[in-house]
Amino acid sequence: MLLGSFLCLPFLRWPASVRASTGDSSYKQTVLAIQKQIETGNLDEARALIAEATRHYPHNGGVENLLGVVEIQQGHNEAARKAFAAAIVDDPHLIGAYLNLSRMDMETAATQRAARAEALRLCLKVLQLDPSNEEAHYQAATVLFWNHEYRLSLEHLEKLSTQSRAKIGAEALLCGDAAALGPRAKIEQAAKALAANPDLTEQDADTCLSTLRAAKRADLIEEVFAAAANHQALSPEGLRILGLAQEGEGKLPEARATLEKAFAANDKSVDILEDLTRVAKTTGDDQGALGYLAHARDLQPTNAALAYEFGTICLRMGLFAEARKAIGDALRLDPDNPDFNLGMGTVVSFSADPSQSLPYLTRYLSLRPKDPQGVLALGAANYRAKDYDTASQWLRQAVANPRTAAEAHFYLGRIARQEGRVDEAVSELKQSLALEPSQADALAELGQISVQRHDFSQADTYLNQALHQDPDNYAANFGLLQLYARTGDARREQQSRRFDEIKTMRDERERQMMRAIEIRPN
Repeated sequence: MLLGSFLCLPFLRWPASVRASTGDSSYKQTVLAIQKQIETGNLDEARALIAEATRHYPHNGGVENLLGVVEIQQGHNEAARKAFAAAIVDDPHLIGAYLNLSRMDMETAATQRAARAEALRLCLKVLQLDPSNEEAHYQAATVLFWNHEYRLSLEHLEKLSTQSRAKIGAEALLCGDAAALGPRAKIEQAAKALAANPDLTEQDADTCLSTLRAAKRADLIEEVFAAAANHQALSPEGLRILGLAQEGEGKLPEARATLEKAFAANDKSVDILEDLTRVAKTTGDDQGALGYLAHARDLQPTNAALAYEFGTICLRMGLFAEARKAIGDALRLDPDNPDFNLGMGTVVSFSADPSQSLPYLTRYLSLRPKDPQGVLALGAANYRAKDYDTASQWLRQAVANPRTAAEAHFYLGRIARQEGRVDEAVSELKQSLALEPSQADALAELGQISVQRHDFSQADTYLNQALHQDPDNYAANFGLLQLYARTGDARREQQSRRFDEIKTMRDERERQMMRAIEIRPN
């Protein structure tokens, strides 16, 4: 620890002064000689002079204060604390001793409540003795900021001189207090002043980070950290903060580039890889997202959440075989995770044997018995397994919940149609559409039923509404082909070619769903 830590504040230089208890010129010469040895680093010589001075001036606060400075310089923290405390006892008005003790407490005050309380007590004592003492105001403002007492912190900062308030440490606190207190214009003014300060470092930017985050000012976080980066290269964490701020601002290409730099600087960080995964997903680059996740899984092979996320992206891409494999890995690592069981059940329900999904979905419902999604998932899985009786039992429960009613009515309508209960099917499908009018599949079902009933005008309406929602919808395109065949419509040949395209696309999707892919870590 440098002498300056105790004779000066990080942003304000303070004279090394002691309060002489005597007007003796020899005493003053002795003090100056000790100070000179300390300032030039001759600590053993300074200690010898202090020992001599103590014989001539016993219980002298000024000499004891200088002894404390020597002790701290030589790494004897406890001895230093005793010396400063003795100085205060022997001279209760010795401001330098109070400040030196408070500086010691400030070393750990950011994380230790007791040290924070003691540092604040000492600063407030200094201000009783010297209400204009700028170091005491600054330290008090710092402690109060750490205590989230932002208004009191700001009051101490406002008592600093104009010159002192313009120093980097004070500006960082001013920005933090302003972000916590507002208004918006004050926050922006303080942040822009901080960003413009040529002494800005990443550590200073960190000071106001928490309150800027709480104020949801990603724009100002980006501005401050980008300004700090102009003066000095940011740490991996600093780059990550900058990248997350850019993400928050919707600047996704910039965020990805910054996070790539952060990972290059710390290539063991799974957190950064997860950030990159999220940004890649948001930009629609699922393949890139899988690459980041593959790298993260290499770094943390026992992290079940990473395997599950990999599986959900594969599922979104229609890669059911890969999704099943990855979610299976997640389940082996954490078999009682409800989300993993639901995910596996969903994936398997689209396989050649949907009944294999039932144990996973049953397990999910046992883990989250109040979640209507589990009830709906069991109904849908039993429908795909063609166990319509069991499916109907679950789906009847699902229609009672607003979150699952629309989809449950849709499946009940399909079951009713499969079993020849056409009027009931129409009723269920219309109830589904009343809840969610944009369902292409439900419209297509109603269109096909209308074709079977020879209600061709209504069929045309339903089927074209479905194709408006989803031009590639298989059922709607097939229904339209049926309609044109029944009515002898001249567009039949064109629709037949269109349906062949849709069928080829579906076959290709099904083939792709079962393919294995090679994902290389980015």
